[in-house]
Amino acid sequence: MRKIILFTLVAALTISAATAFGAVREGAYSISPLVGGFIYGSNQQFDAAPVLGVRGGYSFTKALGVEAVYDYVTPTDSRYWSLKNIALHRFGGQALYHFVPDNQLVPYLAAGYSGIKFAGTGVNNKLHGAFDYGAGAKYSVTDNIAVRADIRHIMYGYNATTYNNVEFLLGVHFQLGGVAPVVTAVVPVAVPVEPVIAAAVVSPPPAPVKSVAAPVQKAPVPTVEAVPPVVVAPPVIASIAVKAAIEPAKAESAVTALPVKASGYYCNKTTVLIIEFGGGRSAVKGEYARRLDRLGRFMKENPTARGTIEGHTAAGGEARMAKLSKARADSVRDYLVTTFGIDGSRLSAVGYGQARPIASNKTAVGRRKNFRVEAVIVCE
Repeated sequence: MRKIILFTLVAALTISAATAFGAVREGAYSISPLVGGFIYGSNQQFDAAPVLGVRGGYSFTKALGVEAVYDYVTPTDSRYWSLKNIALHRFGGQALYHFVPDNQLVPYLAAGYSGIKFAGTGVNNKLHGAFDYGAGAKYSVTDNIAVRADIRHIMYGYNATTYNNVEFLLGVHFQLGGVAPVVTAVVPVAVPVEPVIAAAVVSPPPAPVKSVAAPVQKAPVPTVEAVPPVVVAPPVIASIAVKAAIEPAKAESAVTALPVKASGYYCNKTTVLIIEFGGGRSAVKGEYARRLDRLGRFMKENPTARGTIEGHTAAGGEARMAKLSKARADSVRDYLVTTFGIDGSRLSAVGYGQARPIASNKTAVGRRKNFRVEAVIVCE
Protein backbone atom coordinates (compact mmCIF):
# COMPACT_ATOMS: atom_id res chain seq x y z
CA MET A 1 0.00 0.00 0.00
CA ARG A 2 2.80 2.45 0.89
CA LYS A 3 4.61 1.78 -2.40
CA ILE A 4 1.41 2.33 -4.40
CA ILE A 5 0.72 5.68 -2.68
CA LEU A 6 4.29 6.89 -3.16
CA PHE A 7 4.31 5.88 -6.83
CA THR A 8 0.99 7.65 -7.46
CA LEU A 9 2.24 10.84 -5.80
CA VAL A 10 5.47 10.92 -7.84
CA ALA A 11 3.61 10.24 -11.08
CA ALA A 12 1.06 12.99 -10.44
CA LEU A 13 3.74 15.57 -9.68
CA THR A 14 5.74 14.56 -12.77
CA ILE A 15 2.74 14.86 -15.10
CA SER A 16 1.73 18.22 -13.68
CA ALA A 17 5.22 19.69 -14.02
CA ALA A 18 4.51 20.82 -17.59
CA THR A 19 2.53 23.88 -16.51
CA ALA A 20 3.11 26.76 -14.12
CA PHE A 21 0.33 28.39 -12.14
CA GLY A 22 -0.74 28.57 -8.57
CA ALA A 23 -0.26 30.43 -5.30
CA VAL A 24 -2.45 30.34 -2.20
CA ARG A 25 -4.99 33.19 -2.26
CA GLU A 26 -6.08 35.11 0.82
CA GLY A 27 -9.81 34.75 1.48
CA ALA A 28 -10.19 31.73 -0.81
CA TYR A 29 -12.44 28.73 -0.08
CA SER A 30 -11.33 25.24 -1.06
CA ILE A 31 -12.53 21.66 -1.37
CA SER A 32 -10.29 18.61 -1.70
CA PRO A 33 -11.45 15.05 -2.46
CA LEU A 34 -8.76 12.59 -1.35
CA VAL A 35 -7.92 8.91 -1.51
CA GLY A 36 -5.16 6.95 0.17
CA GLY A 37 -4.28 4.36 2.77
CA PHE A 38 -4.74 4.00 6.53
CA ILE A 39 -2.17 2.00 8.49
CA TYR A 40 -3.25 0.87 11.95
CA GLY A 41 -0.78 0.62 14.81
CA SER A 42 0.80 -2.79 15.34
CA ASN A 43 -0.97 -3.26 18.68
CA GLN A 44 -4.37 -3.05 16.96
CA GLN A 45 -3.79 -6.05 14.72
CA PHE A 46 -5.79 -4.61 11.81
CA ASP A 47 -4.78 -4.87 8.20
CA ALA A 48 -4.13 -1.61 6.35
CA ALA A 49 -7.14 -0.37 4.46
CA PRO A 50 -8.00 2.20 1.78
CA VAL A 51 -9.36 5.54 2.99
CA LEU A 52 -11.63 8.05 1.27
CA GLY A 53 -11.60 11.63 2.50
CA VAL A 54 -12.72 15.18 1.83
CA ARG A 55 -11.49 18.56 3.10
CA GLY A 56 -13.26 21.90 3.07
CA GLY A 57 -11.06 24.88 3.81
CA TYR A 58 -10.71 28.65 4.13
CA SER A 59 -7.53 30.78 3.92
CA PHE A 60 -7.40 33.63 6.45
CA THR A 61 -4.11 34.74 4.89
CA LYS A 62 -1.91 33.26 2.19
CA ALA A 63 0.06 31.45 4.90
CA LEU A 64 -2.63 30.47 7.44
CA GLY A 65 -5.79 28.45 6.80
CA VAL A 66 -8.20 25.96 8.38
CA GLU A 67 -9.98 22.88 7.08
CA ALA A 68 -12.90 20.69 8.06
CA VAL A 69 -11.97 16.99 7.89
CA TYR A 70 -13.87 13.82 7.09
CA ASP A 71 -12.31 10.39 6.44
CA TYR A 72 -13.87 6.99 5.89
CA VAL A 73 -11.55 4.00 6.31
CA THR A 74 -13.06 1.07 4.45
CA PRO A 75 -13.80 -2.16 6.39
CA THR A 76 -10.93 -4.43 7.33
CA ASP A 77 -10.41 -7.47 9.51
CA SER A 78 -8.26 -8.15 12.56
CA ARG A 79 -5.40 -10.54 11.95
CA TYR A 80 -5.78 -12.24 15.36
CA TRP A 81 -8.88 -11.05 17.13
CA SER A 82 -12.41 -12.00 16.22
CA LEU A 83 -13.14 -8.56 14.76
CA LYS A 84 -14.43 -8.59 11.22
CA ASN A 85 -15.53 -5.98 8.74
CA ILE A 86 -14.44 -3.03 10.93
CA ALA A 87 -14.74 0.47 9.42
CA LEU A 88 -13.59 3.81 10.83
CA HIS A 89 -15.12 7.30 10.56
CA ARG A 90 -13.05 10.40 11.39
CA PHE A 91 -14.37 13.97 11.39
CA GLY A 92 -12.98 17.19 12.85
CA GLY A 93 -10.80 20.15 11.91
CA GLN A 94 -7.19 21.15 11.34
CA ALA A 95 -5.05 24.26 10.91
CA LEU A 96 -2.54 24.61 8.05
CA TYR A 97 0.55 26.79 7.75
CA HIS A 98 1.81 27.26 4.16
CA PHE A 99 5.45 27.95 3.35
CA VAL A 100 6.27 30.06 0.24
CA PRO A 101 2.55 30.47 -0.56
CA ASP A 102 3.25 32.34 -3.82
CA ASN A 103 5.11 29.41 -5.38
CA GLN A 104 3.80 26.70 -7.65
CA LEU A 105 4.87 24.03 -5.12
CA VAL A 106 3.60 24.98 -1.65
CA PRO A 107 4.62 22.76 1.30
CA TYR A 108 2.72 23.10 4.59
CA LEU A 109 2.40 21.80 8.13
CA ALA A 110 -0.93 20.73 9.64
CA ALA A 111 -2.32 19.86 13.07
CA GLY A 112 -5.84 19.25 14.32
CA TYR A 113 -8.32 17.46 16.51
CA SER A 114 -11.05 15.05 15.47
CA GLY A 115 -13.48 12.43 16.63
CA ILE A 116 -13.12 8.76 15.69
CA LYS A 117 -15.92 6.23 15.62
CA PHE A 118 -15.68 2.55 14.70
CA ALA A 119 -18.41 0.52 13.05
CA GLY A 120 -18.64 -3.27 12.92
CA THR A 121 -19.11 -6.34 15.00
CA GLY A 122 -17.37 -6.58 18.36
CA VAL A 123 -16.01 -3.02 18.59
CA ASN A 124 -16.82 -0.14 20.90
CA ASN A 125 -18.72 2.27 18.66
CA LYS A 126 -18.43 5.23 21.04
CA LEU A 127 -16.84 8.48 19.89
CA HIS A 128 -13.12 8.75 20.70
CA GLY A 129 -11.07 11.95 20.60
CA ALA A 130 -7.99 11.97 18.35
CA PHE A 131 -5.09 14.37 17.84
CA ASP A 132 -3.27 14.46 14.51
CA TYR A 133 -0.34 16.31 12.96
CA GLY A 134 1.68 16.04 9.81
CA ALA A 135 2.74 17.68 6.57
CA GLY A 136 1.68 18.04 2.98
CA ALA A 137 2.26 19.82 -0.29
CA LYS A 138 0.16 21.37 -3.06
CA TYR A 139 1.41 21.55 -6.64
CA SER A 140 -0.67 23.90 -8.80
CA VAL A 141 -1.55 22.93 -12.37
CA THR A 142 -3.84 25.95 -12.93
CA ASP A 143 -4.68 29.07 -10.90
CA ASN A 144 -7.55 27.16 -9.25
CA ILE A 145 -6.53 23.47 -9.30
CA ALA A 146 -3.64 21.74 -7.55
CA VAL A 147 -2.46 18.18 -6.89
CA ARG A 148 -2.28 17.57 -3.15
CA ALA A 149 -0.47 14.99 -0.99
CA ASP A 150 -0.72 14.58 2.80
CA ILE A 151 0.65 12.38 5.57
CA ARG A 152 -0.74 12.40 9.13
CA HIS A 153 0.15 10.78 12.44
CA ILE A 154 -3.15 10.12 14.25
CA MET A 155 -3.23 9.32 17.97
CA TYR A 156 -6.34 8.30 19.89
CA GLY A 157 -7.33 6.39 23.00
CA TYR A 158 -9.43 3.22 22.96
CA ASN A 159 -10.21 1.16 26.05
CA ALA A 160 -7.56 2.97 28.10
CA THR A 161 -4.88 2.37 25.45
CA THR A 162 -3.31 4.93 23.13
CA TYR A 163 -3.00 3.90 19.50
CA ASN A 164 -0.82 5.42 16.80
CA ASN A 165 -1.97 5.29 13.21
CA VAL A 166 -0.60 6.75 9.95
CA GLU A 167 -2.66 8.08 7.06
CA PHE A 168 -1.42 8.74 3.50
CA LEU A 169 -3.62 10.79 1.15
CA LEU A 170 -3.46 12.03 -2.45
CA GLY A 171 -6.08 14.14 -4.17
CA VAL A 172 -7.12 17.27 -6.01
CA HIS A 173 -7.37 20.70 -4.38
CA PHE A 174 -9.90 23.17 -5.85
CA GLN A 175 -9.45 26.83 -4.82
CA LEU A 176 -12.41 29.20 -5.20
CA GLY A 177 -12.44 32.99 -4.98
CA GLY A 178 -10.01 34.92 -2.83
CA VAL A 179 -7.78 37.90 -3.49
CA ALA A 180 -5.38 37.36 -6.36
CA PRO A 181 -2.05 39.19 -6.24
CA VAL A 182 -2.24 42.28 -8.44
CA VAL A 183 0.74 43.33 -10.45
CA THR A 184 0.48 46.88 -11.72
CA ALA A 185 2.58 47.67 -14.73
CA VAL A 186 4.72 50.78 -14.35
CA VAL A 187 3.71 53.25 -17.03
CA PRO A 188 5.76 56.41 -17.39
CA VAL A 189 3.83 59.61 -16.97
CA ALA A 190 3.78 61.70 -20.08
CA VAL A 191 5.20 65.19 -19.59
CA PRO A 192 3.06 67.73 -21.41
CA VAL A 193 5.00 69.73 -23.94
CA GLU A 194 4.31 73.43 -23.87
CA PRO A 195 3.54 74.95 -27.29
CA VAL A 196 6.56 76.72 -28.70
CA ILE A 197 5.88 80.40 -29.31
CA ALA A 198 7.99 81.90 -32.05
CA ALA A 199 10.33 84.58 -30.89
CA ALA A 200 9.42 88.12 -31.89
CA VAL A 201 10.90 89.09 -35.22
CA VAL A 202 12.07 92.66 -35.48
CA SER A 203 12.75 94.02 -38.94
CA PRO A 204 15.98 96.01 -39.08
CA PRO A 205 15.33 99.76 -39.17
CA PRO A 206 16.06 101.51 -42.46
CA ALA A 207 19.28 103.43 -42.73
CA PRO A 208 18.88 107.03 -41.59
CA VAL A 209 18.52 109.57 -44.36
CA LYS A 210 21.49 111.92 -44.35
CA SER A 211 21.01 115.55 -45.17
CA VAL A 212 22.64 116.76 -48.34
CA ALA A 213 24.13 120.24 -48.19
CA ALA A 214 23.64 122.43 -51.24
CA PRO A 215 26.79 123.30 -53.16
CA VAL A 216 28.35 126.62 -52.07
CA GLN A 217 27.95 129.33 -54.67
CA LYS A 218 29.99 132.35 -54.88
CA ALA A 219 26.94 134.36 -54.33
CA PRO A 220 25.58 133.92 -50.84
CA VAL A 221 22.93 131.25 -50.81
CA PRO A 222 20.75 130.31 -47.82
CA THR A 223 21.91 127.10 -46.12
CA VAL A 224 19.55 124.09 -46.38
CA GLU A 225 19.16 122.47 -42.95
CA ALA A 226 19.61 118.73 -42.69
CA VAL A 227 16.41 116.75 -42.84
CA PRO A 228 15.94 114.66 -39.69
CA PRO A 229 16.16 110.91 -40.38
CA VAL A 230 12.87 109.12 -40.85
CA VAL A 231 12.67 106.07 -38.61
CA VAL A 232 10.05 103.46 -39.47
CA ALA A 233 8.80 101.49 -36.44
CA PRO A 234 9.57 97.79 -36.94
CA PRO A 235 6.55 95.44 -36.95
CA VAL A 236 6.55 92.98 -34.01
CA ILE A 237 5.50 89.43 -34.83
CA ALA A 238 4.73 87.62 -31.55
CA SER A 239 3.08 84.41 -32.69
CA ILE A 240 3.32 81.70 -35.28
CA ALA A 241 0.01 82.80 -36.78
CA VAL A 242 1.30 86.32 -37.57
CA LYS A 243 4.65 85.00 -38.69
CA ALA A 244 2.91 82.76 -41.20
CA ALA A 245 1.98 85.82 -43.27
CA ILE A 246 5.67 86.60 -43.79
CA GLU A 247 7.29 83.14 -43.57
CA PRO A 248 4.52 80.66 -44.52
CA ALA A 249 6.85 77.70 -45.11
CA LYS A 250 8.59 77.90 -41.71
CA ALA A 251 5.36 78.66 -39.84
CA GLU A 252 3.57 75.69 -41.39
CA SER A 253 6.30 73.28 -40.31
CA ALA A 254 6.24 74.68 -36.76
CA VAL A 255 2.47 74.37 -36.43
CA THR A 256 2.29 70.82 -37.74
CA ALA A 257 5.09 69.72 -35.40
CA LEU A 258 3.27 70.76 -32.24
CA PRO A 259 0.60 67.99 -32.08
CA VAL A 260 3.22 65.26 -32.59
CA LYS A 261 5.32 66.55 -29.69
CA ALA A 262 2.36 67.15 -27.40
CA SER A 263 0.64 63.81 -28.00
CA GLY A 264 3.50 61.55 -29.03
CA TYR A 265 3.31 59.38 -25.90
CA TYR A 266 2.45 56.21 -27.86
CA CYS A 267 4.67 56.91 -30.88
CA ASN A 268 7.08 54.22 -32.08
CA LYS A 269 7.25 52.14 -28.90
CA THR A 270 5.49 49.34 -27.04
CA THR A 271 3.09 50.38 -24.26
CA VAL A 272 1.57 47.98 -21.69
CA LEU A 273 -2.17 48.62 -21.29
CA ILE A 274 -3.24 48.16 -17.65
CA ILE A 275 -6.39 46.03 -17.97
CA GLU A 276 -7.76 43.27 -15.71
CA PHE A 277 -9.88 40.72 -17.59
CA GLY A 278 -10.45 38.10 -14.88
CA GLY A 279 -9.46 34.44 -15.08
CA GLY A 280 -10.03 32.99 -18.54
CA ARG A 281 -12.11 35.99 -19.73
CA SER A 282 -11.56 38.36 -22.64
CA ALA A 283 -14.26 41.06 -22.36
CA VAL A 284 -13.06 44.56 -21.38
CA LYS A 285 -14.77 45.55 -18.12
CA GLY A 286 -16.33 49.00 -17.83
CA GLU A 287 -13.99 50.24 -15.12
CA TYR A 288 -10.94 49.35 -17.23
CA ALA A 289 -12.35 50.62 -20.53
CA ARG A 290 -11.68 54.19 -19.39
CA ARG A 291 -7.97 53.37 -19.29
CA LEU A 292 -8.12 52.84 -23.06
CA ASP A 293 -9.62 56.29 -23.70
CA ARG A 294 -6.19 57.98 -23.79
CA LEU A 295 -5.03 55.66 -26.56
CA GLY A 296 -8.34 56.11 -28.38
CA ARG A 297 -8.05 59.91 -28.29
CA PHE A 298 -4.46 59.70 -29.50
CA MET A 299 -5.46 57.57 -32.51
CA LYS A 300 -8.33 59.97 -33.24
CA GLU A 301 -6.12 63.08 -33.09
CA ASN A 302 -3.32 61.48 -35.14
CA PRO A 303 -4.99 60.01 -38.24
CA THR A 304 -1.70 58.85 -39.75
CA ALA A 305 -0.80 56.70 -36.74
CA ARG A 306 -1.22 52.94 -37.18
CA GLY A 307 -0.61 50.05 -34.82
CA THR A 308 -1.11 46.54 -33.46
CA ILE A 309 -2.79 45.37 -30.26
CA GLU A 310 -0.88 42.35 -28.92
CA GLY A 311 -2.23 39.80 -26.44
CA HIS A 312 0.10 37.71 -24.23
CA THR A 313 -0.40 35.03 -21.55
CA ALA A 314 1.57 32.96 -19.05
CA ALA A 315 2.39 29.29 -19.58
CA GLY A 316 -0.49 26.84 -20.00
CA GLY A 317 -2.10 24.78 -22.71
CA GLU A 318 -0.54 26.21 -25.88
CA ALA A 319 -3.70 26.21 -28.00
CA ARG A 320 -5.88 27.54 -25.18
CA MET A 321 -3.45 30.34 -24.31
CA ALA A 322 -3.09 31.37 -27.97
CA LYS A 323 -6.89 31.58 -28.31
CA LEU A 324 -7.28 33.56 -25.07
CA SER A 325 -4.54 36.08 -25.98
CA LYS A 326 -6.08 36.67 -29.44
CA ALA A 327 -9.57 37.13 -27.94
CA ARG A 328 -8.26 39.75 -25.49
CA ALA A 329 -6.39 41.64 -28.21
CA ASP A 330 -9.54 41.60 -30.40
CA SER A 331 -11.62 42.90 -27.48
CA VAL A 332 -9.32 45.91 -26.93
CA ARG A 333 -9.05 46.66 -30.66
CA ASP A 334 -12.84 46.47 -31.16
CA TYR A 335 -13.43 48.82 -28.21
CA LEU A 336 -11.09 51.45 -29.66
CA VAL A 337 -12.52 51.20 -33.19
CA THR A 338 -16.15 51.31 -32.04
CA THR A 339 -15.86 53.95 -29.31
CA PHE A 340 -13.69 56.46 -31.17
CA GLY A 341 -14.73 55.81 -34.75
CA ILE A 342 -11.24 54.79 -35.82
CA ASP A 343 -10.79 53.25 -39.25
CA GLY A 344 -10.47 49.52 -38.60
CA SER A 345 -7.63 49.21 -41.11
CA ARG A 346 -5.41 51.33 -38.83
CA LEU A 347 -5.48 48.81 -35.95
CA SER A 348 -4.82 45.09 -36.08
CA ALA A 349 -4.92 42.47 -33.30
CA VAL A 350 -2.68 39.46 -32.74
CA GLY A 351 -2.39 36.86 -29.98
CA TYR A 352 1.05 35.50 -29.08
CA GLY A 353 -0.12 33.24 -26.24
CA GLN A 354 2.79 32.15 -24.06
CA ALA A 355 5.45 32.67 -26.75
CA ARG A 356 6.81 36.03 -25.48
CA PRO A 357 7.14 36.02 -21.66
CA ILE A 358 8.70 39.04 -19.93
CA ALA A 359 9.08 37.33 -16.52
CA SER A 360 9.47 33.87 -15.01
CA ASN A 361 6.41 31.62 -14.99
CA LYS A 362 7.68 29.91 -11.83
CA THR A 363 6.17 32.56 -9.52
CA ALA A 364 2.70 34.11 -9.28
CA VAL A 365 4.15 37.61 -9.72
CA GLY A 366 5.92 36.58 -12.92
CA ARG A 367 2.82 34.92 -14.33
CA ARG A 368 0.73 38.04 -13.65
CA LYS A 369 3.26 40.12 -15.60
CA ASN A 370 3.10 37.73 -18.54
CA PHE A 371 -0.70 38.07 -18.73
CA ARG A 372 -0.76 41.45 -20.52
CA VAL A 373 -2.01 43.43 -23.52
CA GLU A 374 0.37 45.77 -25.36
CA ALA A 375 -0.12 48.53 -27.93
CA VAL A 376 2.58 48.96 -30.61
CA ILE A 377 1.89 52.25 -32.41
CA VAL A 378 3.84 53.67 -35.37
CA CYS A 379 3.60 57.40 -36.08
CA GLU A 380 4.26 58.41 -39.67
